[in-house]
Amino acid sequence: MRSRAATSAAPFATTVRIPFAATARSLPFLYAAVTIVLIWQFVVILTKPDPSVLPQPITVAWTLGHLLRDGELGLDTAYSLGRVISAWLLSAIVAIPLGLLMGSSRRLERLINPFVELLRPISPLAWIPLAILWFGIGESGKIFVVFIGTFFPMLLSTIAGVKGIDPILLHAGQVFGCTTRVALFLRVMVPASMPSIVVGLRVAFGTGWAAIIAAELVAAHTGLGYLIANGMDILRADEVLAGMIAIGVLGFLFDTFFRYLQGRYARNAG
Repeated sequence: MRSRAATSAAPFATTVRIPFAATARSLPFLYAAVTIVLIWQFVVILTKPDPSVLPQPITVAWTLGHLLRDGELGLDTAYSLGRVISAWLLSAIVAIPLGLLMGSSRRLERLINPFVELLRPISPLAWIPLAILWFGIGESGKIFVVFIGTFFPMLLSTIAGVKGIDPILLHAGQVFGCTTRVALFLRVMVPASMPSIVVGLRVAFGTGWAAIIAAELVAAHTGLGYLIANGMDILRADEVLAGMIAIGVLGFLFDTFFRYLQGRYARNAG
């Protein structure tokens, strides 16, 4: 039997181990950030550029803090996130069910796949001029561009997830009561495809995040893309770099979240 001291020490050891593991995982990213800042500062010292072209890191940090304090960065971030999440959810509502159906039906896949392969290679950025012509510079055009950018990664990952299901798993589902095609689809194929679907959601969000910034650079009065474009127009490189840092940090946080979900579904599937 364990002693009372050993038993009471176990939760403490677990509590200490979790923050330590999280810290260890974050160290490479901290190292990369510090290295970038040091190289940046070295280039500034070496070349002595005009601040309107390349300011010092401390200047950008001050600008970033100022944008945070006055709420401008938070407001622009909210606009960009709202557009991306709206289009991403709309894309998921269409792409995931369609991908599940295409993956489970060869006839439907043969019918729709030619359209997918013709439209998929067109960059979301190439749709921006048409989006402006069709929808103007309002919210609909930006959501349309992000929808195009997020749709195909979700669709293809979902199809691949369905096609990658082990036939033994399908047979086991039939043995344990999934006697109809609908029951097998809902109780076996959909759950088994979830790891691949999460990968598609992760890739699609990254694509959508890049697409909305590009769309806001061209036609917007709010958002992080507009913040960067406005900084360029008024020769404020510090504002441009502050916006870029915000984009990078947010993208990293969302990617970390999706990697966590991906790992969790992979463990459950295993």
